[in-house]
Amino acid sequence: MRKVKVTTQEDLDREIARLQMRTKKLEQDLGRRADYFKHNYKKMALNAVIPGSGRHSGVLNIAANVAKVAWSSGKFKNFATGALMTVLEFIGVQLGMNLFNKVSNRHKRKRAQKTAE
Repeated sequence: MRKVKVTTQEDLDREIARLQMRTKKLEQDLGRRADYFKHNYKKMALNAVIPGSGRHSGVLNIAANVAKVAWSSGKFKNFATGALMTVLEFIGVQLGMNLFNKVSNRHKRKRAQKTAE
C-alpha cells in the first residue's frame, strides 16, 4: 500500500477518488469470488470430504445417482435411518457413561482428600 502525502485540498480529493475506485474494484472482486463459491460449493465440500473427488466427476455422478435411487427406496431409507439412530444412541450412551465416570471419580477424589486431612 502506498503512502500519499496530502498537503492540499486537490491532493485530498484525488486520494479520496483513488480510494473510492479501489473500493469498487475490491467489491467487484469479492462479488466474483462469492459467485464462484456459490456455483462450486458442492464440489468444494465433496472434495474436502473425499480428496480428489472433483477430478472424477463422472464416477461420482454415477454414485450419486445410485445413492438417489437407493434413498428413494423405502426399505433402504428405513435401514439407513435405523442404523444411524443405533450409532447415535451408542455414541450418546458412551458419552453419558464417560461423563458419569468423570463426575463420580471427581467426587471420590474429593472425599478421599477430605478423609486424608
